[in-house]
Amino acid sequence: MKGLRTHIVMILMLVPLTFQAQQQPLGSHYLINPYSLNPVFAGHTYDRAFFMNYRRDWVGIPGSPVTIQMNGHRRIVEGLHIGGSLLGDQADIFYRLRAGLSLTYRLQTGDNQYLSLGVGGNMFQSLIRIDKANVDLQDPVLRDLDRLLNTNFNASFGLMWQYDDFFIGGGSPLVLRTREAYYAGTEGLFAYERAWDAFAGNRFDIDGYWEFCPTLLYRKTINQPSTFDFSMMFSYDRRLWLGALYRTTGLFGLSVGGRIFDRTVFHYTYEAGIGGINLGSGGSHEISIGFTRPALAGETRSNGIRYDRKKNYYQNNNSTKLRRDQQKTEKKPKEKYRRNNQGQDRNAVKIKPYKTPLQPLYAPYERF
Repeated sequence: MKGLRTHIVMILMLVPLTFQAQQQPLGSHYLINPYSLNPVFAGHTYDRAFFMNYRRDWVGIPGSPVTIQMNGHRRIVEGLHIGGSLLGDQADIFYRLRAGLSLTYRLQTGDNQYLSLGVGGNMFQSLIRIDKANVDLQDPVLRDLDRLLNTNFNASFGLMWQYDDFFIGGGSPLVLRTREAYYAGTEGLFAYERAWDAFAGNRFDIDGYWEFCPTLLYRKTINQPSTFDFSMMFSYDRRLWLGALYRTTGLFGLSVGGRIFDRTVFHYTYEAGIGGINLGSGGSHEISIGFTRPALAGETRSNGIRYDRKKNYYQNNNSTKLRRDQQKTEKKPKEKYRRNNQGQDRNAVKIKPYKTPLQPLYAPYERF
């Protein structure tokens, strides 16, 4: 009976820590998949996108957290995007499922300036598998009790201002404090506290090929310490990139990724920490695969016009209007003829083709 009481006490101690201190998995792929951070990013980097993500924390510790999630968004009308996400999280005998939908509206407030508002709703289902714990299920205290299950609903929102390649904003992934958060003991095992975040970043063009993207992220959960993420990414021609991350909890991360095909993105991160449990944790691994279409030119400069030093002209990878104009030009005859003063066709004078300015190039994925 003493051992049983010990396990019950451990459950009561560990579950609040698990479901409050890490209500949201602390992933690091928000640079390549910003919608996973806040719904306000729908339409910011990609006009439409779908991502699959796998994360394993502390691989050297048995029963360490494993997170699998999918999310995506797309434009439904000009300036309005719809998105959805599905997340499954497991840490030993603790399981969690989150499903959500969101709407994001982008309003142009000036030249290369946009104001975005995103709102979402989420359903959380939390589960504790008592039958997988090291306890005596025949004990009267646990008889006919093999699991604890709870369902909650919550909301999220975000607000962001963008000017050229610079953006700044904030929001809340958990707006509401659940009823269980006000209780103690077993009724408070599945509590969710309010959480807030703020973010800012910019994209710097180095030489027409290389780009540097630093980002600052602040996270705060009520009754828990704040955390800061300092991350950066170097990308070459937006097809290959390297990144680094530092989190104030004593964690470092290195990332590598690229655009495998025209619309397929791959990203991998390895994280390791210093001090405390991080020394023997074995590090964390995170992998993402995404299928994307860049945002349309005019909605975000970061995927709009850029200078191609090899061809010595400006290249626009996303302008639908210019693509249609190019197709019309290609359909015109390459040679034109005009009649002489007598109007005789047999004496028509051949005119050299008109040399139009160099046309922009388009990536194959724009035919999507």
